[in-house]
Amino acid sequence: MPNAARAALAIAIASYAGFGAPALADTFCATPAQTKTITDFLAANPGTLPPVAAARLDLPEATVVSALGADAAASAPGPDFAAIWAKLGEFSELTFLVMKGPNVFEIRSKAGRGTPSKTSRYFNIEYSQPLRGHLRPDLYASVYALKLTAKNPGQAAPRGILVYDASGASVFGAFIGGDGPPPTTADLATFDALFELVRSKTPVCPRE
Repeated sequence: MPNAARAALAIAIASYAGFGAPALADTFCATPAQTKTITDFLAANPGTLPPVAAARLDLPEATVVSALGADAAASAPGPDFAAIWAKLGEFSELTFLVMKGPNVFEIRSKAGRGTPSKTSRYFNIEYSQPLRGHLRPDLYASVYALKLTAKNPGQAAPRGILVYDASGASVFGAFIGGDGPPPTTADLATFDALFELVRSKTPVCPRE
C-alpha cells in the first residue's frame, strides 16, 4: 500500500475508533529528507501541481506543499478559511480545481460570497456564480497559498490556494495563471494581498 494511502487509512481508523484525526502539523510536515526529495523533483519538473507531485513521489499532498520555501508557500489553519474565501471574492475570475478521488474538475468562476449556515456546519456559497455549493470548513486542516514555477517562459506562473483535509489530501484549489488565461494586473495584486493574509496567520508547519 502506498505511504499516502496508509496515512489516510490510519486517520480513518483513528476517527472511527473515537480518537480523532491527528493534527496536520504533527503528521504531514515534511522532514528534511522529504524536503530535499520534493524540492529536487519540483526543480526538475517545473509547473507540476502539488497533486501530481504527491502521486509521483508517493507522499501525502500536504507534505509536498509543506516542503516549499517561504517565498513560494504560506499556510494557515483550517479555521481561517472564511477570511481566505472572502479574499478570493476579490479576483475577477479563478480556475477552481475540485478533486474527487482520481477525478479533477476545472471550473472557471468568480468566488461567490460565502456565509456560515445558521442550522448546520455548512459554509454556503451564494447562487450568483457558476461555482456554487456547500462546504465544510470545520473538516479542513489547512489552507496553503502557493506561488508555483511556470512550465515554460511564455506561461504565467500559477498562483493560488489549496485546501487540505485531515488526511493530507486536497479538497479543492483556486488558481490564476498556469494553463488558464493570463492574470490581470489587478488579480496579481489581489493574489499578493491574499498571500500576505495567509502568511499573517499561524503557520501549520512552523519554520525554524
